[in-house]
Amino acid sequence: MLTSETSGRRSPLWITACCAWLALLLAVSIKSVVEPVEHSAYPCFEAGSRCWCEGKNLYEMAVCGHEYRYGPAFAVAMAPLAQLPTWLGGLLWNWVNIAAYFCAVCALVRWVLPSPWRGTVPFSRPTFASLPENRDSPHQAAFLLLVLLGAARMIWAAQTNALVFALVAGAAVAIRQERWWWAAVLLAVPVHVKVWPLAAALLMTACWPRQLAWRLAVSLLGVGAIPFLTKPFAWVCSQYHAWFSMLVGPAQIRHVYRDAWTIWELIYVPVNEQGYLALQLAAAAAALGLCWWYRRRATSPAALLTFILALWTAWQMVFGPGTERNTFGLIAPLSAWGLLTALVGAISNRPYPTLEEKRGRVLMCTAFALTTLANFGVVERALADFFPAVVAMHPVGVLLFVAWLLAWAR
Repeated sequence: MLTSETSGRRSPLWITACCAWLALLLAVSIKSVVEPVEHSAYPCFEAGSRCWCEGKNLYEMAVCGHEYRYGPAFAVAMAPLAQLPTWLGGLLWNWVNIAAYFCAVCALVRWVLPSPWRGTVPFSRPTFASLPENRDSPHQAAFLLLVLLGAARMIWAAQTNALVFALVAGAAVAIRQERWWWAAVLLAVPVHVKVWPLAAALLMTACWPRQLAWRLAVSLLGVGAIPFLTKPFAWVCSQYHAWFSMLVGPAQIRHVYRDAWTIWELIYVPVNEQGYLALQLAAAAAALGLCWWYRRRATSPAALLTFILALWTAWQMVFGPGTERNTFGLIAPLSAWGLLTALVGAISNRPYPTLEEKRGRVLMCTAFALTTLANFGVVERALADFFPAVVAMHPVGVLLFVAWLLAWAR
């Protein structure tokens, strides 16, 4: 049973969590120096930024050498790193990614996530507070370890997903603190990296329209205007047009994706593209409706922000564009929080949990196991010959998490 330390000493579990994150940082740093281009997305960012600096088309594969799918503003932002040797630029990029993600996770604990380590009972109205008096709580350490388990693959690949989540989480913290301009800017920046974070921005704006709507519009235009300060107007416009054409162009090879399309293929082939688009839009509308519904029930802005973050990440994982294994680290902080919240009865002084709590534990444990195990490709490869449906582990696990989330919100 996890108990809080009151003597002032750091708990063994907290030391273990810190060592685990430091070990990941060290391993990623060594990889960046020894193998800077292997299993890393950084060379793509570097190539796109260098093309921008040289006035070449970022979005032409033959010119860039990579399938660059990120915004012009991101290419401008990466320019300082792109001028460095690849190993050094990649090393600094990984440090920024890990630091941003870790700080965002800690900030979520401090300001947003309903705290299961303070005795909150699942499926009841939660209590909300900042960090407990003892910041070395073993429960927080367990949370950090669970997040690391779910996000390690995403961080290892040096993708932008960790930074994207950190920015959106930072926006949630800014909303919690009623710093609306900070929230708008933090929501606008990731949209110019990968576009699909716009879903999170729209959900938050729908729940705080008066405070965010016009600020978000100004921030989106402001961030989008930055490239015009570095290159001729007509050429920048052509690059924005090329970016848009790539985003709405032919899909990438489907074999790397794991989403609702994957489930559909297991049930019926071929997948109807128009029908799938309708399914994506219907799921987005459902997420918006659920956020409006929970807005009336939430006992705190923190509860609503947690609900929005969970629905956004779940929608992106199952119905969003371009969801592969590495993308599922986005949901790691929410699924780790859900697992701890579902298991709180097991770490409390109540020996007899209710039937509803038992069902919630089974549901959330299954969801966490599926989304975490699926992060490791070796599991899928080992089972694929015997259980073809194993390729749907990720989206099925996320759907189970949503089922638990709706029960928690109720």
